[in-house]
Amino acid sequence: MDKILKKIAFFISTIGHPLILGTLYVILISSHELDPLTALIISAIVICLITIPITVHNWIKLRKGHYSNFDVSDKEQRKGFYPFSILLFVACFATFYILDLPKVVLVTTFFFTLMLFIMAIVNENLKASLHIAIAAFILAKILSLSWLFGGSFLIFVFLIGWSRWFLGRHSQEELLVGAIIGTLCGWLTLFF
Repeated sequence: MDKILKKIAFFISTIGHPLILGTLYVILISSHELDPLTALIISAIVICLITIPITVHNWIKLRKGHYSNFDVSDKEQRKGFYPFSILLFVACFATFYILDLPKVVLVTTFFFTLMLFIMAIVNENLKASLHIAIAAFILAKILSLSWLFGGSFLIFVFLIGWSRWFLGRHSQEELLVGAIIGTLCGWLTLFF
């Protein structure tokens, strides 16, 4: 039974990985809220400036032994990951600004980048869960669109948290702090 639960937890953790979940979120929300061309531009920029570089970066670091896993679950290893990812998001924000994309895109990118910055600061003392922070950030937007889909996604957020805890990647405190930071930054995007 323990092996089955571990496989389930690994599957949920993989589906809830920030790169997968975040990229899907951008594609689906931009397609839902913006015209097709703008949605395509935003999705392409995020994939080219965020998803691919972080994937390649983490893969190289993992292969060289600098990261113990692709998730960068080690607190010390994250100290190098956060500056790299924040720099990518600043470049993404600048690109969106130069292209004069809609305000909602700029606001969302700004608060997402702020969330990463806060997570980097918190990481000095506590390895807050980035999986949960990003899922909670996304949850705020989904709840603002539909309580039904939001409620369903909330269950998925709890499953991501369980998977991270079950796999031993995070403590309950680290999950709670990630959830608070992600929720706060996610809700802020709705008020600007």
